[in-house]
Amino acid sequence: MKKYLILFALTVLVSCGKEVINEPENDVVEATPISFELSANHPDMTKAVKSGWEAGDAIFVFFDNVAAPKHLKMRYNGSEWLSMEYNGATPTPGALGLKNGDKGNMRAVFLPFGSNVTVYASGTDFVFSKTYYAYYLTATLPYTVVDNEVSGAFDMVIPDDYVQFFVEDADAVDEAYLLGTDAVIPVGVDYISADGTIGETSGTYMNDMPGYVYDNGTDPKGYIFTGKLNSSYAYTGSYYFSKTNFDETVRHDYFVTGKTISSHDAIKLPAASNIYAVAGIPNKGKWVRVGGGITVELGSIIGSGDSEAFGSYGKWYTCNHNCTKPEQLGTQYTFDQANTLGVTLPSKDQLETLVNGATWTWLTVHGQPGCVVKCSAGFLFLAAQSSTGGNYWSSTERSDMGVGDIKYAYDLKFVSYGNRDFMVDVWTMQYAVRPIQN
Repeated sequence: MKKYLILFALTVLVSCGKEVINEPENDVVEATPISFELSANHPDMTKAVKSGWEAGDAIFVFFDNVAAPKHLKMRYNGSEWLSMEYNGATPTPGALGLKNGDKGNMRAVFLPFGSNVTVYASGTDFVFSKTYYAYYLTATLPYTVVDNEVSGAFDMVIPDDYVQFFVEDADAVDEAYLLGTDAVIPVGVDYISADGTIGETSGTYMNDMPGYVYDNGTDPKGYIFTGKLNSSYAYTGSYYFSKTNFDETVRHDYFVTGKTISSHDAIKLPAASNIYAVAGIPNKGKWVRVGGGITVELGSIIGSGDSEAFGSYGKWYTCNHNCTKPEQLGTQYTFDQANTLGVTLPSKDQLETLVNGATWTWLTVHGQPGCVVKCSAGFLFLAAQSSTGGNYWSSTERSDMGVGDIKYAYDLKFVSYGNRDFMVDVWTMQYAVRPIQN
């Protein structure tokens, strides 16, 4: 029995020694890295400011069978696309874990002003570290890993209903200005789901589009504002824009008619940011500064069919009494209250001039219905009291109509279906006040 135990022990020792001696030096075989031969075709956007790839542009690529936040980032160096695998914000070779035979779909997303954002995971979604309210390009492409390579070309497109605006500004700074119009709402990429679906986040017609600098060193420098057409916008052919800095200390408004904005339009708005319309010169779409205490010269007009001067529009304040924005209605007053505010109200003759000589367009500005009054030089927005019309007091009493304590005065009335006139109403009615300059 004792001899048997010794022989068993020797057998074990010999076996173990033999196994160590014959063990290979490198037991781990490294996987062959995957190469990416990918490119992207820029969509035909001949009317757009940015119409091709530029050095520094980046495309984020998400694979439907690779968990967030792992993704591929393609960066354009001016002549070709170079690719790097990422694990969130960190460049990590082999992060995707792809191998020969793997297949699925790739979703490519190009953020024209977000090439340096990072990607993180929120559940199974891929989320960008910042939301850019601007247009984006996207494409989906099937892939198969063959001979340790993924290849293909993305045909990038802009989603439907996107509209681009460009305003030249040599001093442009990212997101320093906002552009607002009820016809377009700001939209941005919120997330990319595990299956490649893009989730968008959007504002409303009352949210302005932030401006991003476009400067390729050759074309004029300026802002690009982008948004999607507002499906509930009820007006075509007439658009009111407001351009405001983030501090809202400077605002310029612009009004254009005879234009219908359509999906994929790229529109250049006037570059000048602080031009007052000059009397006698038709307004050709220059920006007019607006705000509390700011006036605009509306010019004068010649009566239809004769040479008699029809009267002067004069200088009107761009906002109602005690308001800082044209779309603010402000407090409504009785006639005697309006004429004791310490401001000058337009006379009945001046109201008549507007009624008969100006072009009136019913629309909304930041959700507020009203009328744009476009004259021979410049324009005004008159906020309405309701969705169907509005009234503004004049300074002129109708003295021949009073009976006892009931007194009458002239006011301006306009309605949504186009009619406007100077009316006669009792003093006790409460109407809006738009001052003029003495």
